Amino acid sequence: MLQLLFGFVFLAAVSQLVSLTGAQSECPLQLDPQRVVVRYGGSVAVNCNTSVLHKGMGWEASEGRVSMTKNQSLITWRVSNLREWDITTHCFINSNNSTQCQVDLPVTVYKTPDSVFISTVYHRGPMTEGQQYELQCDVHNVAPVQYLTVKWYKGQTLLNQTNFDDTIKTPVNKTVTLLIRPDRADDGAEYWCEAELDLGAEGPQPHPTNSAKPLNVEVYYKPKHSNSTETIIQDDKVMLDCTVKANPAPTYTWDHLKEKISSSVLKSSELSPGKYTCTATNTLGRDSKVFIVKSTGAQSECPLQLDPQRVVVRYGGSVAANCSTSVLHEGMGWEASEGRVSMTKNQSLITWRVSELREWDIKPFCYIYPIYSTQCQVDLPFTVYKTPDSVFISTVNHRGPMMEGQQYELQCDVHNVAPVQYLTVKWYKGQTLLHQTNFTDTIETPENKTVTLLIRPDRADDGAQYWCEAELDLGAEGPQPHPTNSSKPLNVEVYYKPKHSNSTETIIQDDKVMLDCTVKVNPAPTYTWDHLKEKNNSSVLKSSALSPGKYTCTATNTLGRDSKVFIVKSTGAQSECPLQLDPQRVVVRYGGSVAVNCSTSVLHKGIGWEASEGGVPMTQSQNLITWRVSKLTEWDIQPYCYINRIQGAQCQVELPVTVYKTPDSVFISTVNHRGPMMERQQYQLQCDVHNVAPVKYLTVKWYKGQTLLNQTTFTDTIKTPENKTVTLLIRPDRADDGAQYWCAAELDLGAEGPQPYRTNSSNPLNVEVYYKPKHSSSTETIIQDDKVMLDCTVMANPAPTYTWDHLKEKSSSPVLNSSALSPGNYTCTATNTLGRDSKVFIVKSIGIRPTFWTVLTVFQLSVALIIVI
Repeated sequence: MLQLLFGFVFLAAVSQLVSLTGAQSECPLQLDPQRVVVRYGGSVAVNCNTSVLHKGMGWEASEGRVSMTKNQSLITWRVSNLREWDITTHCFINSNNSTQCQVDLPVTVYKTPDSVFISTVYHRGPMTEGQQYELQCDVHNVAPVQYLTVKWYKGQTLLNQTNFDDTIKTPVNKTVTLLIRPDRADDGAEYWCEAELDLGAEGPQPHPTNSAKPLNVEVYYKPKHSNSTETIIQDDKVMLDCTVKANPAPTYTWDHLKEKISSSVLKSSELSPGKYTCTATNTLGRDSKVFIVKSTGAQSECPLQLDPQRVVVRYGGSVAANCSTSVLHEGMGWEASEGRVSMTKNQSLITWRVSELREWDIKPFCYIYPIYSTQCQVDLPFTVYKTPDSVFISTVNHRGPMMEGQQYELQCDVHNVAPVQYLTVKWYKGQTLLHQTNFTDTIETPENKTVTLLIRPDRADDGAQYWCEAELDLGAEGPQPHPTNSSKPLNVEVYYKPKHSNSTETIIQDDKVMLDCTVKVNPAPTYTWDHLKEKNNSSVLKSSALSPGKYTCTATNTLGRDSKVFIVKSTGAQSECPLQLDPQRVVVRYGGSVAVNCSTSVLHKGIGWEASEGGVPMTQSQNLITWRVSKLTEWDIQPYCYINRIQGAQCQVELPVTVYKTPDSVFISTVNHRGPMMERQQYQLQCDVHNVAPVKYLTVKWYKGQTLLNQTTFTDTIKTPENKTVTLLIRPDRADDGAQYWCAAELDLGAEGPQPYRTNSSNPLNVEVYYKPKHSSSTETIIQDDKVMLDCTVMANPAPTYTWDHLKEKSSSPVLNSSALSPGNYTCTATNTLGRDSKVFIVKSIGIRPTFWTVLTVFQLSVALIIVI
């Protein structure tokens, strides 16, 4: 019984003790507000109050500290101009039972961006429908990024948004990209990006936002008619309107017209009944529309029906087409250079048939002589095709790995294909269609075609496969699916410089925790570490083997470098050096001024700066001292701030200093060459950059016009000024005649350096290119007319001379009047010092009638003569 009573007493005591312990563990302080969001450089005030008796209360903070006081129950922490990014502050109280407790005040210091800028990555000019492009949004000097959202818009439509999980509190630059694949509806669209800081309920409302200026997008897209056929009843006011929306603006061609016409609109009353095919073509493709023209009176139509109405046949293949009528007639037949069917009176269906067709330009037609109408004919539209012998992909003037961001030219050779007006050459990366090219040549015999594609690969393209495909789209009457021939894939290896996923990482020391600087790059990088006692080229270090502090790892290959800062902290806070530098890194122009604060929030025996210029002697009475130099003229200065702690050894924090100098001059020239360049020959350009430092931050960029061609970085660690010479090999073509090449020297000194980066450019080098004549087509058919010319004019440098074969008199003019010539073939040759090119003009008279009409006329006259007799 006694044991039971003792148990109850013990439980009661323990229960009271637990209750008392729980109550005492809460700190009797209230903060108002409980969290602070303040703009960098702004003012802040927070109250701390208590409702209990105490021996003293105060505020601890690196700025605005409030000393302990015993006779107040409300004290205010106040800073009029807050300029510390990572400030930590807390209110504390010493209770009457001799225990101290504190309440931390969460403080967020923010800064809106200096600028927000949108651009396209590795692209200038119009975009092509269906192709993929990358947009880039650059947000400069914003903090803290963990509260930043970058939003993408097209017009007023939100497309995408990106958040960040970086915990760094000082201002940084952020770059965000967006992949788009525009279509024709996007022509003229405006893309823009916006940086928004969502700092919570305590932050400014509405959220601070900074927007980029809109990027206006022009989209190139091929023609596409709303319908493929249209029936037209002849009338003076009714038009055949082939006009279609496309960018660039299309050209128009018509089949089955007596004369060549490039207008998009024809007057129906000026045409004979029948089918007229209009094709709209631009650089991206073509689209055809068939107009079926009918007269207002059915009697005027030719009473013949063809089955099929159009023929597509492989070269060497067989073909058969029926021609039928439902009216009485005096004769019907087929006229053709192969398979002609003689005129017959006693049949209403006749068949044109060829077992092995080997004529490219065959033009068969069926004719009839109706009893109650005039003679007429119906042409059979005919296409003879041949698939390519081979399709081959290659690189132009390049072998080996490609460099990220540089431009390369791929070439696709399609051999022996016909007819090329139905040919489409398509470019693919993997299974993604990149581009396609159509042709407007009207020649019907087989040709070779070469198509090129400019690419600017990035690191994601390393190992990608490019290939091209030749497709013959011969219409509904052609083979389905369309005949395609593909090249073998071209495997691409891309060299690219190192790029870490983040620029800083905080490490808590532990035997199992590593400083891992490994980064994916091609070619493989070398690694260097700053602030180590011994040189180490490993990409991974063990954190437990290092002292607390900052360690910078730089990964370098032949294309560039990228650095990452590891902040190593011990598991015990006492081992960290209680000093804060503001700023934490300095970039200063040679001869410029510099000032850096060093502060502490702990008691000490002395604090000071050591430096070869501007050293500050140790002082015991201050918590903030400034290293200042009005004119810095030492290239390799290494200042550091030190402190002698009351408890613990002396420690120091080094200040990284970069002293820079922009070049005295940047000069471009040609190596061992003067005067005009020859098309397709190789030349070397040289860029000389004089007296620049430090060269490890220098990038020399090559441009043609506004297009970036190449760039070179340097791994030299020397800090004093140097001269640098960089060369570029070029192989100009005719399109480069008059082009301007130039080079730029850019110093990328990091986020602490000047923005935008310091850039010095050379004067442009104007290039003159000599190239031989080359006509856009090798043949052209001309129908004689006073206004129609044989125009042999061609671009060439030097200017060409012209000669003509088959003329009665010698002529050096590039243009002849067709009406002054007899029907026949005329060959014009354009010649300059680099070569020559010929073009054949086939001149035809407008008055030639088919052979069978002559026969038919004789037949009619014979019948009339018999009747008279």
